[in-house]
Amino acid sequence: MSEFPPFPAELGRGVTINGDAPAPAKWTGAPEIHVRDASAVAALHDAWLSRTAVVVRLHIDPVTFRAPANYAIEPWKVAPSFDPVDDRLHFLVWANNYDARTGELIWWWTRKAERLGAEPCQDGAMGDVIVNGAPVWIDGGPRQSLRTRTIHRETIDLQRLTVAPQPSAPTPEIALAPDQMAAVAHNTGPARIIAPAGSGKTRVLTERLRYLLGQQGVESESVVAIAYNKKAQEELAGRTRAFRPRVLTLNALGWELLGRPAVAEERDVRRIIERLVPTPKRRSNTDPIGPYLEGLSRIRMGLIDPYDAEQERDDVPGLADAFGLFRSQLKERQLVDFDEQIYGAIERLLADGEFRRQAQTRFRHLLVDEFQDLTPAHVLMVRLLSAPELDVFGVGDDDQVIYGHAGADPAFLVNFAELFPGAASHPLTVNYRCPVAVVDGARHLLSYNHHRVEKEIHAGPDAALEPSALTIHMHAAELGGESVVDAVRTWIADGCGPTDIAVLTRVNSLLLAPQVALATAGIPVATTLDARVLDRTGARAALAYLRIATAADGFSRDDVLEVMRRPSRGLPIWIEKWFRTPTLQLHDLRSIGTRLDDPKVTVKLDGLTDDIEALIRAAPRSTSRQLLKIVKDRVGLGQAMGLLDASSAAGSHLDDLEALEQVADLHPDPTGFEPWLRSVLSMPSDAAGVTLSTIHRVKGREWPMVALFGVSDGILPHRLADDIEEERRVLHVGITRARVQALVLTDTSRPSPFLAELDGRAPQNKAAPKRTGITANATSTTKSPSTGSAMAKPVFAGDVTVLEALRSWRTQRAKADKVPPYVILHDRHLQALAEAQPKTLRELATIDGMGPTRLERYADELLALLQ
Repeated sequence: MSEFPPFPAELGRGVTINGDAPAPAKWTGAPEIHVRDASAVAALHDAWLSRTAVVVRLHIDPVTFRAPANYAIEPWKVAPSFDPVDDRLHFLVWANNYDARTGELIWWWTRKAERLGAEPCQDGAMGDVIVNGAPVWIDGGPRQSLRTRTIHRETIDLQRLTVAPQPSAPTPEIALAPDQMAAVAHNTGPARIIAPAGSGKTRVLTERLRYLLGQQGVESESVVAIAYNKKAQEELAGRTRAFRPRVLTLNALGWELLGRPAVAEERDVRRIIERLVPTPKRRSNTDPIGPYLEGLSRIRMGLIDPYDAEQERDDVPGLADAFGLFRSQLKERQLVDFDEQIYGAIERLLADGEFRRQAQTRFRHLLVDEFQDLTPAHVLMVRLLSAPELDVFGVGDDDQVIYGHAGADPAFLVNFAELFPGAASHPLTVNYRCPVAVVDGARHLLSYNHHRVEKEIHAGPDAALEPSALTIHMHAAELGGESVVDAVRTWIADGCGPTDIAVLTRVNSLLLAPQVALATAGIPVATTLDARVLDRTGARAALAYLRIATAADGFSRDDVLEVMRRPSRGLPIWIEKWFRTPTLQLHDLRSIGTRLDDPKVTVKLDGLTDDIEALIRAAPRSTSRQLLKIVKDRVGLGQAMGLLDASSAAGSHLDDLEALEQVADLHPDPTGFEPWLRSVLSMPSDAAGVTLSTIHRVKGREWPMVALFGVSDGILPHRLADDIEEERRVLHVGITRARVQALVLTDTSRPSPFLAELDGRAPQNKAAPKRTGITANATSTTKSPSTGSAMAKPVFAGDVTVLEALRSWRTQRAKADKVPPYVILHDRHLQALAEAQPKTLRELATIDGMGPTRLERYADELLALLQ
């Protein structure tokens, strides 16, 4: 074997030999890694990243992993932790190791450099090659600052012979705190930067880019900063305009990988979907295509089985079958929609190994902002692009993961080193935005969460010390809107402008009372809420009841049809034909009941009539709130909306009723309540006004003064939420929008349990929740297909006569609606109904497949049939 060249120790070069061959003398006693299959990747990566001089014993022919693998698999079948092991194995066996398989020590980088014009180095003790008259070593390890004079292998791959700069500390244009400087100066390999609210993450990203491209001399072609959305991309690009790095959004990155295809407008996407799915007849104030758009996004961005996505909700029949057809239609038209930019890019990276390796050379060093908001699809795309080195500088805060419905998961940051092995951690520890009381409150609140990165967060040196910077105000249920007005007026009197103030809520409909109260008080508001909120199911029914109760000359037939099934009364659909005139009186309803042949239906109609009569009698002596309370509690609309909400994937009709109650106190006369409310909601939004928004829409923004409205039990945490830790994170994001003061408003009748956690008074729950998120095995390739009971053919054990009656009803309903029968209910749903034979709406809501849409459409008919 040829003599070993005496390379500098800090280069950490290893040697690759045939399986049973003796190791060269220089590596006697060195750690050995046996390569029999891809299971050696983890050990090889650790050795390469740490520059450990190892002996790599090849027990397989390297030809078997030289060519990149093509993975012909649907992306939704792949976990975010998918590992293209062939890419990594090929790279790690050779990147920083001599090839000694033939008995000669070959450093392949030398030969590549010589082909670029470098001269052979006659004295091996001085370097690998001569460049510009001076010896230089070629570094095959991870990119980092070294004392040795080197050219990095990445530079050679780019067909250049540029010598790397000597080590130097960052020289940022803006002064950095020690924790920020440590992150910017990170030396090598992947890194997780935990960046709490107000900790200066954008400054860190800016200076990290400046450091890499300037003092470390990393080629701009191989560095990309990835922003979560266009606004963040524009901000980062603006801050780095002096040296112009590549800054892309996630979608722009995917679009570029796909060759920059034409992007479909939403209307075009809707037309494609309409032709592929059996959408029911369009009803007023509904969007039958909207749920399909959400379902398609759930499949592609959440990487879930299309059939599971269809089973999650009851308003997307045929989604699974349409998924592949939809994507084919896009491809035929050479179009992509928003999600296809990501999903299609993943598909191409998986299927075309050569393309994947070429792309990886342009994305060797990725800086990813807002890492906590990435969906499984985003994470998978980042991993595929960053392989084989997996050099990702991930910046985010697991305590700000509030988009769980979209697939975001704190596990991606908590377990960052599983996704990017060898990752260092550089936590930012100072919140420069918020006053001390807010920082302390956030720290106390988050201490009750288990699935998070443990961290220390302190207020900045100039933070305000006043305890009043975080204030909890308890108000009576009927004074919520008034409390918001009082707070805003006080802040304006103290010198704040309207744009210095934000009023935030957990759910959109809860903005109703603050918006109406502020507008009525003459305070301008910037809002997206308008009268359309009154067209949602619960609010629409409640207002119809009020119109019936206050109608002086008889009530509308349309209003009766609106309320007759809210709550469900088991009235058959044919009863509608008895309401013939546009205007009805109580005696008309009583008269219909006496003429019916079915006494059971008469009893049910009498129940509706009794409720309407009670409302009419109560109206003259009731306020708007009192009358809405009767509708909600005595008539039972609240319970009915609660049942719809219990099986709903989005929104809460019960929240809409609560919002109406809160705003009702501002106009006590029920006769004019609705016209007044619609008039106020028709006022245009004013960009110079107080910002009204949900917390989810303002993550990343800040104001001097922030009021959080509706921090009450059932709202925050929300009664429909199944992740209490995410609910805490929502409140945390809300209060940390404040630079001067955060005011937390809560109903005295049901204060949020989180209030006692803001100062640490609540007892700690030591039981950690079950871990979710990425797989523990970072080299796993695919997910197992769903084999749950929902996909298995059930064995029917019910009454065959009832089942046949249900099938007959379904056939008639499908003909009437002009849709395929399975759009109404699947066979397995009919079997579940025939077996359980529910007698009440509550029992019906528990049946598989009976989600909110089907309950609203078919509950009365099904209950009538089953009875």
